[in-house]
Amino acid sequence: MTLSKDIEENYKHFKNDFVDCSDFLVRKAKIGDKKLFFVACDGLIDSLQLSQMVVSPILKSEDISIDNIKNSITNCVELNEAKTFADCYYYIMSGFAIVVVDGENIALAFGIQNPPSRSVDEPTNEQSTKAPKEAFVEILNTNKALLRKRLKTPHLKLKQIKLASAAPAPCVIAYMDDRADKELVSEIISAVQNSKLNVLTDFGTLIPFVDTSVNSMFSDVASTERPDIIVSKLLEGRVAILVEGSPIALYTPALFSDNFQTPDDYNIPPFYSGFIRTLRYFSFVLSIFLPGVYVAIGTFHQELIPTSMLFTIAREEITTPYSLMTEALMLLILYEIMREAGLRLPKAVGHAVSIIGGIVIGETTVSAGLIGAPMLVVIALTAISSYVVSSLYESVSVLRFFFILIGGLTGMYGIILAASVLCMNICAINPYGVPYCSPISPFDKKALADLFYRQSWRKLSKRKVRINNLRGANVDVRLGKKK
Repeated sequence: MTLSKDIEENYKHFKNDFVDCSDFLVRKAKIGDKKLFFVACDGLIDSLQLSQMVVSPILKSEDISIDNIKNSITNCVELNEAKTFADCYYYIMSGFAIVVVDGENIALAFGIQNPPSRSVDEPTNEQSTKAPKEAFVEILNTNKALLRKRLKTPHLKLKQIKLASAAPAPCVIAYMDDRADKELVSEIISAVQNSKLNVLTDFGTLIPFVDTSVNSMFSDVASTERPDIIVSKLLEGRVAILVEGSPIALYTPALFSDNFQTPDDYNIPPFYSGFIRTLRYFSFVLSIFLPGVYVAIGTFHQELIPTSMLFTIAREEITTPYSLMTEALMLLILYEIMREAGLRLPKAVGHAVSIIGGIVIGETTVSAGLIGAPMLVVIALTAISSYVVSSLYESVSVLRFFFILIGGLTGMYGIILAASVLCMNICAINPYGVPYCSPISPFDKKALADLFYRQSWRKLSKRKVRINNLRGANVDVRLGKKK
């Protein structure tokens, strides 16, 4: 609904829509024969700026009109026009002060935001020892500043889009216009704009609309709380998404290898970086396949186990009433329950749950003969390995149960077949025309300089890495176009 030129009608409309809103501020004023009123939301604005930058200059003005106010108030950084009540409400809830003048069907929105916020702090989920200690916060403007501070170039574009029909919220599409493929940027912007959300509560509500890997457990949209990671991805030609109210940023298209790289890798010697990355890949494989392989070998292929170890396992398992598959499933379910409890409970109580789960339950189940000690060791090693690549924890957790069932029912033959299907599924992901498993599939020798082993900065600085220049990358294929 558009604003009316009748100020009393506009005033009644605001008062009716904001009834029982104690934080709603509206003040009438009259300068000569001209009536006007101010509208703002208490707690989202800076009261001192409202008085000094908006109210005081307007009250001292002789000619009260929209054009004159726009030209006379030059000390306000953000000044926008609002032609509808919906636009006015959006600006009010974003920390703007609205000025409505009699005889004008356009309102002015002055940016004097001062919303409740926390300061920039260290990342809580992506710790580092030799990388920057800054993390995104819940304020969109602060997050934009964190990116702009690192990329001091006009090529960094921060396109703001208003989403959600019921409660409009802003989000920002960030990209480098000299590095990102134009078709890729256009496709992602279109996907975000067509999300048709009623409420944009957090970054997770946008992922299904941007993610193209709908038939896979691995997403081609990655998330991070670190600005330095987003900056590095933007320089590679990728696109990032920032959401108001969320300290997590998204970027796409993501590659499988991104999960095994950390900011610390680029601040340590290349030989040690390569060693750590190899450990991450090994831990990933271990966390998925170790319980299933152990169950499969212990159930169907005992001849593959050394004799001395076989006797040890048999001595432990003969006293337990359950099969290896049942033991593995029971322990993993208990572990997931304790992990979830530790996450949701207060920190002090969470530590107690970890101690009880690790010592009391573990020792008691083994001493009571319910579960064999070798199985407890296998599950403990699996659980530790799954945290090495924490970004893939959800996928790894579900796949682990799947491979235990496959190993317990079909043995190693079933595991090999299921692993082959999993590899084909991962390799088939093609987000926006970029192969998810690049540069391994399809193989790209030039892009291996920063995969398993990171080359020195002398060589890396000469490479012009672009996500759309990888072998097999073709954005036009994703868009259904022909070259």
